[in-house]
Amino acid sequence: MLGDVFLQLINSAFTLLLNYLMLDYGFKDFDIAGMVGNRYLTVLLCSVPLALIVKGKRLKPFLLAGSISSPIVALLLIFAIHTHNKEFIRILMAFWGVSFSLLQILVMPYILLNGSDEHQTESIALFFSAGNITTIFVGLLSFVFPLLSKFFSTEALLIFYSVIGLGGIYFIKKLPDKENLGTRIPFSNIHSDYDWNLILQAIIPTFIIALGAGFTIPVINLFFHDVHGMQAPQFSLMNSVAFTLVALSALAIPEIKRRFGYQVAITLMQSLAIFFLFAMATTEWYNHTWIGLPIAIVTFTLRQPLMNMAGPMTSELTLNYVGERNREMISAMNASIWSGCWFVSAKIFSVLREAGITYSNIIFITVALYMIGVVWYYRLIKIHERKSLRS
Repeated sequence: MLGDVFLQLINSAFTLLLNYLMLDYGFKDFDIAGMVGNRYLTVLLCSVPLALIVKGKRLKPFLLAGSISSPIVALLLIFAIHTHNKEFIRILMAFWGVSFSLLQILVMPYILLNGSDEHQTESIALFFSAGNITTIFVGLLSFVFPLLSKFFSTEALLIFYSVIGLGGIYFIKKLPDKENLGTRIPFSNIHSDYDWNLILQAIIPTFIIALGAGFTIPVINLFFHDVHGMQAPQFSLMNSVAFTLVALSALAIPEIKRRFGYQVAITLMQSLAIFFLFAMATTEWYNHTWIGLPIAIVTFTLRQPLMNMAGPMTSELTLNYVGERNREMISAMNASIWSGCWFVSAKIFSVLREAGITYSNIIFITVALYMIGVVWYYRLIKIHERKSLRS
């Protein structure tokens, strides 16, 4: 978890600040979306092959490779943006996707193989909390540091977080060399030794929600910048507050799941999040009034914990739904789906913005796809509950 926190420190910083850095160097919003999309393309291409390669092998060497390469690629990416080298940026975005995947795809299977079954829900919730905690930390510092000194530009902050991210190497190296290994599946038996019908059922709602999220999440800072004039320090502070609520809600979600089940932990929470996302999008209609920005901030801040607290539960649901031998594959396919959908969505977003389509109309695409995804998760939950009763 500590190793992942250091990697998430870089990811959180780049999520909050990278688009602002590219704006500072004269890149347009559609250019930014197009280049960032390369990161998701490489994750799409490497996720499933990675799952097949590591099945039945020690995961620590792969985790270590990710903890070393991610900070290095991040620093090179900052340099490429500084020199305005578009081709180098696209190449590094691709490498960033690969290096980040080494931890993000494999940490969950590692936890499930080597952790306690009794504390599975807490372990998954803690894994998801790593990104929340680092977003709080990065958001707060990215607001405070520029107030203290002009030295802390967006570029300087990104370099600072990337260098600190190297600390993750120490904690990954501290992992025990002896591991519980997953069941090795020969490549020739892929078609028969995985339960593809279960996997397909489990990934459909993920695909729908990921496709919708790609129109909004990677570019939400562009929405606040272009529609409401919010700059990087203020956006960072807002995210720090929002993810403080996310972290607190993550502590509550295991108990909510135990008391009320997946229907409340997933379906209700996601439905409320969709409502607040819709309300946030409508602020573009009255962004010229005094109330537009406050409503956008409040709805964004409330939406974040509601959607994020459902994340650990949807992961737990799908991992349990497909069973032990399919876990590495479903984890890899989920990463592949999210990245593939975000790549497609980023490219479509770039085209739509270049054509002059408003941010609100693009976000409404997300809202519609989210609604379909939530209904599908509801169906999946009912099937899982029937299976649990029979067993």
